[in-house]
Amino acid sequence: MNAALAFLLLLQTVQEPLPEVVRRSRLDRSRGVDFHALVAPDTVFVGQQATYELGVFIDGPTRQRLRRNPEFLPPESRAMLAYDLPDKTGGFTGTIDGRTMEVHVFRRALFPLTPGRYDVPEARLTYALPQSASFFSREESFTLRSEAVSVVAMALPAAGRPADWLGAVGSWRASARVDTTARRPGEPFVLTLRVEGQGNVTLLARPAIALDWATVVAADERVRLDSSATLLRGSKEFDWLVTPREGGRQVVPALRYPYFNPYSRRYEIAQSDPIAVRAVATAIDSTAAPPPQAPVASADTLSLRPTLGAEAPAPLGDSTPVLVLALLAPLPALGAWWLRRPRRPRRVPSPRERLEQMTRGTARASTADVRRAFLDALAQRVPLDAAALARPGAWERALRHEGVTGDTAIGVERLLDELDAATFTAPAAADADAFATRAHDLLGRVHREARRSTRATLPVVAALLLVSLVGAAAVAAAQDGRAEQAFTEGTGAYTAGDAVRAAHRFADAARRAPRAANAWANYGTASWAANDTAGAVAGWQRALRLDPLATDVRARLALVRAPQDAGVARVPPVPARPFVWLALLGWLSGWAVTTRQAWRRRTTWRIASLTLVAGGALLAWALRAERSLRGDGLVVVSDAAPLRTLPALGAESGATPIVGEVGRVGQRQGVWLYVRFDLARGGWLPAASTIPLGRD
Repeated sequence: MNAALAFLLLLQTVQEPLPEVVRRSRLDRSRGVDFHALVAPDTVFVGQQATYELGVFIDGPTRQRLRRNPEFLPPESRAMLAYDLPDKTGGFTGTIDGRTMEVHVFRRALFPLTPGRYDVPEARLTYALPQSASFFSREESFTLRSEAVSVVAMALPAAGRPADWLGAVGSWRASARVDTTARRPGEPFVLTLRVEGQGNVTLLARPAIALDWATVVAADERVRLDSSATLLRGSKEFDWLVTPREGGRQVVPALRYPYFNPYSRRYEIAQSDPIAVRAVATAIDSTAAPPPQAPVASADTLSLRPTLGAEAPAPLGDSTPVLVLALLAPLPALGAWWLRRPRRPRRVPSPRERLEQMTRGTARASTADVRRAFLDALAQRVPLDAAALARPGAWERALRHEGVTGDTAIGVERLLDELDAATFTAPAAADADAFATRAHDLLGRVHREARRSTRATLPVVAALLLVSLVGAAAVAAAQDGRAEQAFTEGTGAYTAGDAVRAAHRFADAARRAPRAANAWANYGTASWAANDTAGAVAGWQRALRLDPLATDVRARLALVRAPQDAGVARVPPVPARPFVWLALLGWLSGWAVTTRQAWRRRTTWRIASLTLVAGGALLAWALRAERSLRGDGLVVVSDAAPLRTLPALGAESGATPIVGEVGRVGQRQGVWLYVRFDLARGGWLPAASTIPLGRD
C-alpha cells in the first residue's frame, strides 16, 4: 500500500509529487537500510525520456548509528544518452509503514536512440555500522544491490510523418526574430529561430531555410539545457546570415519545425510568426564588367608542373624482397652456429649411396646386402607396402605406373628374382659384385625414366611465367599511356580557363599513376582554382608525401586556412627512404658480423642481442616513419559539418572543423567516421563529408 497519506506534510513543504521509486517500492521491514531502483515509464518511443530512479531508505535507529553517509555506485547506461538530474530536496524524512525513514533519491534521464530493449544493470550501495555502542568500536561493512531494470524503445510511426521532419521528439514551440529590420547595402542580417520546450534539446537538428529574395547561409547554434525539473527541457537557437538580393519590404515567412509528440502519439508542427523586414539589396555597379564564370589563366594563377614525370619508388616496407631479406637475415647466423657446433652427428648413407659403395669396392657386401639396398632404393620411388610388392609381377606394374619403360621394369623384376635365389643359396663374392653393378645401373635407369614427366612440365611453367610477365608489362605500359593522355588534357583545360575539367583530368591521371607527384600536385592546383579547397588539400598533401622536399607544394599548402604544418597534417621535409636503407644496412651488417663470429666459434650472444634489440627497433621505426607518409587513416574535411557525439544525425553536435582540415580516423560505423583533430577535438562525421588521404 502506498504511503501517500503519511507524506501529506512532506508534500506541502516540497510542493512536488513524490518520486516513483518512493511511491512504488516495497520496503523490507527487517532491514535498517533498503535500496531500490526502477525506470518510469518503462516503455517509450525512440528519443523520448525515461527516468531512472534509485532510492535509498534509512530508518531512524540505523541513521543514528551511521558515522558516515552510505556510498552508492550508479550503473552504466549503455547505448543511451544519459543526463544526471539534480536532487533539489537533498533528501527528506517521512513516515512509511509506521517507521520514520530518511529517503535519498538519485535520478537520471535516459534517451534511447534506436528501437529495442535496453537493460540497466544493478546498482551497488555500501555502508558501515559499528558493532557496539562504543565510539571506538570497529565497523562492519554491508553491500546492497538494487534491481536490474530495462527500457523498451518503440520505433516512431511512419503514418503522418512530415516530409521535413528531422527527428525531433518531445513537446516544442518555435519563435523567430531578426537582429534589425534595415541594413546598409551589402551587409547581411541575422535571422534566429528559437525552439524550446520539453525533451532532449541537444538532439534537435537545424532545419533548412530558403528565401526567394535573399541568400541564406547557416551560422551559429546555441543550446541551453535545463535539468532542474523531472523531465529534461531547454531551448536551442539557430542563426542564419541573410543577405538580401532584392530591396523593399520583404517578409520572412512562418518557419516550421515538425516534431513527434510522444504524449499525443502523433506528429505536430511548431511554427513561428512571420516577420516583416525592410531589406536593402546589395549595391551593384552597372558599369562594371560581369565576373567571369570560370577561372581564367593569368599572371596570378598558380602554375602547373609541365610533365607527368616518373612515379616515386614504392616504399621499401611494401617491397616483398626487402621484407624477405630482412626476415631471413638471422638465418645465416643460425646456420653457421649449427654447422660449427662442437658435435656433428654422422650421416647415415642412403640406399643408393650404399649400392654405389658396393660397386666401387669401397665396402664389402654379400648378395643379401645388395638385395636389401636395392629394395630400399626402389621403395623410395614406389609407394607400395611390402605385402603388395611380394606378389609376382608387382614390381613391374608399380614401376610402369611411375613412368618407367617396360624393358627397365622387366629387368628390375628379373634381377630381384635372381637376388632372391642367390641370397638363399650361399652366393660367392664375385656374384655379389656383379649383382651390385647391375642393381646400380638399373636404379639409375629407373630414376632417369621416372622423372621425365616432371621435367616435361618445366618448359610449360617457364612459358606461363613469361606470358604473365609480358602481360603485366603491357598492362603497365597501357596505364602509363592513359595517364600521360589525361595529364596532357588536364594541362590544356587549365590553360583554357576550365579549372573544373582540369581537376577531373588530373584526378584521372593520378588514379592511373598513383605515385606520380606531378599529377597530384596539378590536381591540387586545379582544384584550388576551381574553389575546391578540400580537393586542393588532398592533392597537395599526397604530392608532398610522395616528395617531401617539394618546396612549391609546401608553400601552396600554406595558402589554406586550415593548419597544414601541425599535427597529423604535418609532413617533415625529410625523405624517409634513406633512413630505411641505413636501418636495413645496420640490420644486415649486425647479422653478418654475428655469422662471422659464429663461424669462428666465438661468443655471439652480445652482438646478436644488440642487433636484435637496437637494430630491430631502428628498422621498425624507419619503416613506420615511411609508412606514415602514405597517409593511411587520414581524411580531409570536404564539408563543414559539425562533429557529433554519436553516429546519428540527431546526436548532440559540437565544434565544426574547417574545410581542408586533416584528421585521423579512429573508428568506422556504417557511413560514419570518428575523426580526431588537434587540440583534443574529435567526433563523428559522415564519410561523405571527408576525402581519404591514404590508400584506405
